[in-house]
Amino acid sequence: NEKEDFKLSEREFQVLKLLSKGLSYKMIAEELILSMDTIRSHIKKIYEKLHVASLTEAVGKAMRERIV
Repeated sequence: NEKEDFKLSEREFQVLKLLSKGLSYKMIAEELILSMDTIRSHIKKIYEKLHVASLTEAVGKAMRERIV
């Protein structure tokens, strides 16, 4: 499955899935009961793993690659 191809952790995958549903960082933090800093850290790692530089690119690639 594509999630493993990009070496996303389970948590990064959850964050990416919520981002792709249009949730804000704050909403994701509340949903997953994590701090904003932790969410930012996960998102930074997601960008690195997907080789993207923005939220739009990350979500677009996640959709194209069928990660979410």
